[in-house]
Amino acid sequence: MNTDLRRSKRYADFLPISVFAVPGGESGETVGPFSGRIIDISRHGACLLMTQVLQRNYHVYHSTMDNEESILELHINIPPELCNLVIPCRPVWINPFQIEEIKAFRMGVNFLLSPEGEKMQRLEKELMKKQKDRDELWSSLANPLPNK
Repeated sequence: MNTDLRRSKRYADFLPISVFAVPGGESGETVGPFSGRIIDISRHGACLLMTQVLQRNYHVYHSTMDNEESILELHINIPPELCNLVIPCRPVWINPFQIEEIKAFRMGVNFLLSPEGEKMQRLEKELMKKQKDRDELWSSLANPLPNK
């Protein structure tokens, strides 16, 4: 039996994002942007599909994990409701992801904001407006029809 022990409900999605690494913490210089998409999200964290994980000498997962002060910032734009929304987070895991010739990485992140805070409530409200359409799009891409 598989029991889901997540702290909050996750929603499948397919939102384009930019990820910036802040190696020295919140007030440091940034590395990025790294391109990616949110493929599922909750008030506590998200699963990202990262098409790029290395820039200069900085690996978005390993370099961030090697320094406790380092954080990632997810930059989300859903015009006109959410423009330049920035969510600080830390990576938790990373795995390769491949569909046919497309190679990328899935990366889990934990948000560093209060799940009950104003910013997370606003994000959840805006995401729910067209979430069903994005969920169907991601599901169709993640589960392609088998070749006959």
